[in-house]
Amino acid sequence: MGRKVILTAINAKYIHTSPAIRSLRANAGKYAADVELCEYTINHRREEILARLYERAPEAVGFSCYLWNIEYVISIAADLKKVLPELIIAAGGPEVSYHPEEILKKFPCIDVIMVGEGERTFREYLAWLNEDGTPERLGDIRGLVYRHRDERTGAVTVRRTPARPGMDMDELVFPYNDFAGLEHRILYYESMRGCPFSCSYCLSSIEKNVRRKSLEKTMGELDFFIRRRVPQVKFVDRTFNCDAVSSYRIWQYIRDHDNGVTNFHFEIGGDLLREEDLALLRTFRPGLLQFEIGVQSTNPDTIRAIRRTTDLERLRENVVRIRRGHNIHQHLDLIAGLPFEDYDSFRRSFNEVYAMRPDQLQLGFLKLLDGSFMNEVKEDYGIVYSERPPYEVLSTKWLSYSEVLRLKLVEEMVDVYYNSLQFTAVMAYLVRRCGSAFDLYYELGEYYRAGGLFDRKHSRLDRYEILWEFCMERYGAGEEQREDIRELLTYDLFCRDYVKNPPSFVRPRADGIRETVRRYLEREVRPGGTLSEDYAGMTTGQLYHMLYMDLFAIDMELAAETGAIKKSSPVYLLFDYRKRDPLDHSAAVRPVPLETIV
Repeated sequence: MGRKVILTAINAKYIHTSPAIRSLRANAGKYAADVELCEYTINHRREEILARLYERAPEAVGFSCYLWNIEYVISIAADLKKVLPELIIAAGGPEVSYHPEEILKKFPCIDVIMVGEGERTFREYLAWLNEDGTPERLGDIRGLVYRHRDERTGAVTVRRTPARPGMDMDELVFPYNDFAGLEHRILYYESMRGCPFSCSYCLSSIEKNVRRKSLEKTMGELDFFIRRRVPQVKFVDRTFNCDAVSSYRIWQYIRDHDNGVTNFHFEIGGDLLREEDLALLRTFRPGLLQFEIGVQSTNPDTIRAIRRTTDLERLRENVVRIRRGHNIHQHLDLIAGLPFEDYDSFRRSFNEVYAMRPDQLQLGFLKLLDGSFMNEVKEDYGIVYSERPPYEVLSTKWLSYSEVLRLKLVEEMVDVYYNSLQFTAVMAYLVRRCGSAFDLYYELGEYYRAGGLFDRKHSRLDRYEILWEFCMERYGAGEEQREDIRELLTYDLFCRDYVKNPPSFVRPRADGIRETVRRYLEREVRPGGTLSEDYAGMTTGQLYHMLYMDLFAIDMELAAETGAIKKSSPVYLLFDYRKRDPLDHSAAVRPVPLETIV
C-alpha cells in the first residue's frame, strides 16, 4: 500500500463536480487506489474542511486552485500545515500556474506546484513519492515548481523543471468510471484541449494548439453518460464547434442516442454555425442541447482590441434562427469593462444582444487573470481592478467606477427579471414602453436601490409585488395601462405555478367564474374528456393544484413575443403544470373556447 494522498476540490456549488481531480486520479495508474477525492463548496466552513482533511491523516494533499476558491485554499492549506507539519501540500490549476515561483515565495505552506496539464506529472510525482523520495530525482519530473533544500548548506531555492508537452487526448483515462454519488450532479467533460482563438482576457488562448480526442473515443464516453441517464453534461471545450466536422458528428451522435433525459451544454461560436449545422439542430428534442455563446461586445473597436473575430450579423441571424426552433436553450454573454467600451457603447451592446432574445443574458465584468494578455497591457488601457479574487475591473479609461456601479444594478435586475424566465410577458411589454431594455433594467435597479430593497431577502412572490409597485409608479398612469400590467403580471405568475395566496395585484375570481371552472374540470376529466388522459380519476381538489383557469382579455402569446398589447374578447386560459416547456419550465397554456365551458 502506498502513501495516502488526498486530492481536494472546493467547488462553487454542491451540484458542481471537479473534473480536474477525477482526471488526475483516473490517470494515476497503479497509484490510483491510494488517492482519495474530497469535494467541498465555498459554502462549507473552513474549520469544517480543515477538520475533515486532518482526520483522514494524509501524507500529501493536492488542491485544485481557481478564482472562486483560491482564498479558501490558501487559508485551509496554511492551517493544515500547522497541524500536520510533515504534510506535503501540492497545488495546481490556473490560479497558481502562471507565476508559480511567486506563489511559493508568498505562501510557505505550499511545497510544490504542478504547472499545466497534470495527469502525467501527477502520476510521476506519485511514483517519486512512493518509490524514491530523493530531492535529486524530483527534478527529473517535468511540469513542477518546488522548493529545494541544499543538504550541505541548508539553503532553500525554488526550482522549475522543463515544461511538459500536452499529451495525446486518446491516452486520457475516462474520469467517471467511479460514478458513485454523482447521479444527480452536473458532470463536466472535455473532448478537446486548447483554443484556436486568442481572446486577450482568456487563459484558454494561451494554448493555441487544439488537441481533440478521436470521435470514436468521444462517442464511447458520451455513451457512458447516456446509458446512466445523467441529468446534465457540460462540455468544457472552448469554442466546441471550431472544428465543424467533429462538432457536427458529435451532435449527430447525441441526437441519435437521446435517452429523453440527459442535457448537453456546449460553449460555441455562434457565427461559426453552418447551414447544415442549423438544419441538424432543428431536429433535436427540446431541452437536449443548450448553447453558451460569448458575444462580449458589439463595438467593432472593442472586438479588435480583445483579439476576437466575430461576424456579428451572422451570429445574430443564427441566434434568431435557433430561437425560432424553440428547442435549444441559448445563453449569451456580455463583458463590461473591455477596452474602448464606454457606458453608452455598452448600453448599445446590451440592447443589441437583448434584441436577439436569448433565454439567458449574462452581464459579466472583466477579470484580470494572471497569465492573460489583458493583464499584461492593463496599464495601456487604464484598467483598475480589485486586488482580491476574482480581480474584477473597477474602472478603465472609458468607464468610471460610478458607471460600473450603475452596470451592477442592471446586472442584478437582469438576473432577477429576465434570466429567471418568470416575467416574460410583462418585461416584453415594459421594454416596448420604455424603448430601451438597458434603460428599463437600470430604472428598476435604481428603484431597488432607492427603496433599500437590495438589503432584504425576497421571495418569488415579493419580486412580483415589487415589480407591480414599480410599474404603478413609472408606467401605470392610466386605468387602461394599470389593467394591462395587472393582467400581464397575473399571466406570468400563473405560468410558473399555481399560487394559492396570490399577490395583491391579482384580482379574485368572481364566484361565477370559480363555479364555471369547477364544472368544466369535473366534466373534462371524465372518460372522453380533454383532460381524461392525464387526470382521470382525480378529485376537483387535486386538480386545483395541477391546473389553473381564468379569463384573460389580452393576446398573451403576442405580448410575450413582442410586448404588444392586442385586446380581444375575454378567453379562458388553462395552465397545465404537469406539462411544462422544457426550455423555460413554464406551464403549458392553451385557450379553452367559451362554447366548451358552458
